[in-house]
Amino acid sequence: MSKKILIVLFIVSYCFESSVIGQDQYSYSGFDSPVSVTQYGGFYYLSNSGENFGMSVKDGDGYISRIRSDGSQEDVTLKYITGLNNPRGIYAIQGTLYICDINRLVGIDLRTRNQVFEMSFEKENVTQLTDIVSVDNKILYLSATDVNAIFEVDLSAKKYVKWTETIAPTGLLINNNQMYVCSMGTDNLDNGKLGVIDMKTKKYTQLTDDEGYFWGLALNGKKLYYSDWMLTSDMSYTKRGVIKWVDLDSLTTGMMRFTSRIGGPAGFVYDTRNDLFIIPAVLEGVVFGCIGFNK
Repeated sequence: MSKKILIVLFIVSYCFESSVIGQDQYSYSGFDSPVSVTQYGGFYYLSNSGENFGMSVKDGDGYISRIRSDGSQEDVTLKYITGLNNPRGIYAIQGTLYICDINRLVGIDLRTRNQVFEMSFEKENVTQLTDIVSVDNKILYLSATDVNAIFEVDLSAKKYVKWTETIAPTGLLINNNQMYVCSMGTDNLDNGKLGVIDMKTKKYTQLTDDEGYFWGLALNGKKLYYSDWMLTSDMSYTKRGVIKWVDLDSLTTGMMRFTSRIGGPAGFVYDTRNDLFIIPAVLEGVVFGCIGFNK
């Protein structure tokens, strides 16, 4: 993907600014604690948690942005969907965008922008529904970070069950009947892990010895990518975040060598067509476009 097309990709309205950091990385500011991004129907959809990221405050200032992903010159719609509280994971199925919003799952029709689905998890005492994945567009899996669980949602029956328990799950990804899951760790320490759950047996296997504050997952061929916020020596998270990877065949590991570190890389995607990572940086209010150098 050329620099020209990449810059056009995020042609921005008056509230946005774009900057070139290096030949491999670009940033686009103007967002409010952007958390998660997904691709659907020629667009990227981006969840913004608003002013109170990390808190279960039902303040109504969360929203979804829409960005055209095909390189045409269309302005970003900053607040394409509004009225949310603290949206995190998002996933689109057959024209409906499903959104994790504190302790509820919300479905929004992407054409009309009307709410068409809602499911409450209040009785589970959850306040951090974090990510969504699906294997067949009928069943959703939601990570509930603060209650150490993954829930299974049957959309047609409008019912859910606790599918399995695992410590502080954040990012989820399903491939070949395997659910890859990463976690943010416990006791405010960067001791989160990266593992895989066999969806038939629900057996969990840790993939690497690496530990950190992990959030997002993306797959390209046999490489599984995951984001790490990287805790500092004074127990804070600043602009230190990176994208790491593990080869699922050899289990060798590595790190993407971008020009600049990222402040709070969360639920990112890998755009295979354009060889491009789209990475929300929660702590910066920025979305990064990073070339993946896929050969």
